[in-house]
Amino acid sequence: MKKITSVLVCVCLSVASGAALSKPGGVSPHGLNPQAATELVDAGVNKYVGEFTPAASMPVGDGWFKHTFDPDGGDGPICIAGTPFSVFTKAQNPAKLLIMLQGGGACWQDFYNCNVLAEDQEAPPPFPVGIWDDVSGLNPIDDWSVVYMPYCDGSVFTGDNDVFDPAFGADLGVPEIVVRFHRGLRNLTAGIDVAKSMFPHAGRIMVAGSSAGGVGAAGFAPFLARMAYGNNKKLTVFNDAGPVAINLDDAAAIAARAGDWQFGQFYPASCTDCDDMGQSTAIIKWRLDNDSTIREAFYSTDGDLTNRFFLNMLFDPIGYRMLLEMEHGLLHAAHPDRYKRFIRSGNTSHTALQLPEFYESANGVPLFEWLDDFLVPRPFWVDIVEDFVFPE
Repeated sequence: MKKITSVLVCVCLSVASGAALSKPGGVSPHGLNPQAATELVDAGVNKYVGEFTPAASMPVGDGWFKHTFDPDGGDGPICIAGTPFSVFTKAQNPAKLLIMLQGGGACWQDFYNCNVLAEDQEAPPPFPVGIWDDVSGLNPIDDWSVVYMPYCDGSVFTGDNDVFDPAFGADLGVPEIVVRFHRGLRNLTAGIDVAKSMFPHAGRIMVAGSSAGGVGAAGFAPFLARMAYGNNKKLTVFNDAGPVAINLDDAAAIAARAGDWQFGQFYPASCTDCDDMGQSTAIIKWRLDNDSTIREAFYSTDGDLTNRFFLNMLFDPIGYRMLLEMEHGLLHAAHPDRYKRFIRSGNTSHTALQLPEFYESANGVPLFEWLDDFLVPRPFWVDIVEDFVFPE
């Protein structure tokens, strides 16, 4: 079944590329080029496509539906501690779709700072603010259909590994839990399969995520969305404070994440800069190089306390600013029209899409306006990096 699915994905993307094969040089004029699609299939990025369907779907109020998967004895979509995984949908405009990945920290060996239960992040969101604001008229996606994924895999929606670790259960106060299930790719794929099933005719798709979800949204999620919907769709990515860039001096943590999550196996062969011990921004660069129409946006404050904690840079705000500016600046320099930043300075807050920070400005431009300009897109969608102000 997986081999057949892989072949079908290649065929669909090749057909969706249309005239790409007859153009000079064989470069795809629209979307992901066929060679890149083949490399992603060869790496196994799509290995779980079509493998899981929800065991139950039920309304939960305000137009939202909850779709719960059977853990299948540990083989199905599952949270880090072995509990069930669910995704949520809300049908509005069928032509416009938000695929939203929630955040909630990260877990690796002897570092347990992640959301454990999908039930802790269930829809509908409690407050109509940011991208959930359907009252003020300031939210440019207030009428979009939504697929919302709680985060409970501990591996920023990228992992595919189980780790025997009694210390994890002891940390939770549940000693009978002796395995960490890092099933990020499995959960992510199941969610995007639900998206395709519920909203098959979406023409505009934004893959977005906050914090850990932002890392997932900037990782493998856009590839799966492109595979599900094809090249003739308007695909965008919004990374809300998922740093992606890492502190290379924190070698032990980098090695622990790489070993526990096993995400490096999914890097495409021609991404020679992709390395599970190196900068994760390399996969974004490869995607922009190989998908001619995707556009991506990155939001952060340069004093973000949460990200500085996870990157072991809590006492180095200047170093964190330099890291953001360099790594995301390289992406902008390589693709200035399709990768842009909204970096606020002098501020330690974390994420904005689901918070009042959605209405805050950088260099006089409110974030909600910048998001609207990004989605259209308008020619005055600009790269914004405020001059550095030491965070208080």
